[in-house]
Amino acid sequence: MSVRPDKDRRGLLVLLSVLLAICWTVQLPGIAHAIRTDSAVLSTKERDERLRSFEAVTERLYHAMQQGDTTAAHREMDQLIQALEGLSFKGLTSVDGIHALAECIIDTRETINRVKLSPEAWIEASARLRLAVNSLTHQRDALWQQYYKVMSSSLQDMGKARSGGDRSKFKAAMQSLQSHYEMIRPAAIIQRDPPAIHKFNSWLSYVERLGSEASWDESALKGAIDQGAPLLQELFGRKGNEPVFLPLIGSKSPWYWSALIGGWILLALTYTAMRKYQAEQAVSSVSRPRGTGGLFKKRD
Repeated sequence: MSVRPDKDRRGLLVLLSVLLAICWTVQLPGIAHAIRTDSAVLSTKERDERLRSFEAVTERLYHAMQQGDTTAAHREMDQLIQALEGLSFKGLTSVDGIHALAECIIDTRETINRVKLSPEAWIEASARLRLAVNSLTHQRDALWQQYYKVMSSSLQDMGKARSGGDRSKFKAAMQSLQSHYEMIRPAAIIQRDPPAIHKFNSWLSYVERLGSEASWDESALKGAIDQGAPLLQELFGRKGNEPVFLPLIGSKSPWYWSALIGGWILLALTYTAMRKYQAEQAVSSVSRPRGTGGLFKKRD
């Protein structure tokens, strides 16, 4: 009985992936033959506007599904599909990213069309789609980047549970890490290179297998968990020794602190220059040695 829906889903996914792939490879009219011309600029502006409109529809769909508004959800989903027509994704993501976006859209539509409404499924599907679309329009500071802290915390909890031999806490932390990763995975695929995604997927499966064994291989499990931090940093584009800059608090205006820090730097430079000048004066004021004769006579 479940064969037909699966076939329909695969067919829809293929069709939507092909549609998005065409949008990725085909430029808007006038761009290919109008490099550095007004028409090219207008076409670029038009695509940016359509991308913003696409994101705005996704935001409305997200809020409708978060509130369980079925009428608004169906309406916004129809508008989202219409917003895809002729929209170019060239230069924004890879073919894998297009496939991930297509899968997100289809999963969300199927969630909406289910006879029995599941609030939890609506919340998860709409949030996943929102993160994916946001990653297309925000190459920097995308929303999915905010999940780094919570996933790092889950990874640390896994390490603590392993060292304490607490299987229930390890399982809970592992499930937390997996659920958060599933939430951001389409967005990460859109922005990251395939190797980073594949390595994290393989690592996650490996740790899950080690943690589910009847008898833990302590050394293997510890080594696997230790490998998680650098892989997580690579997934989120973080550097291992990247410094953390905390915002300055206690003043409503950051310009005050900028001026204060700048003043200290200027004061230090001025002090260094004065010391250097005084040292040069001390050297030049030393008395000339006797017997030098006319070596120091002023030349005509």
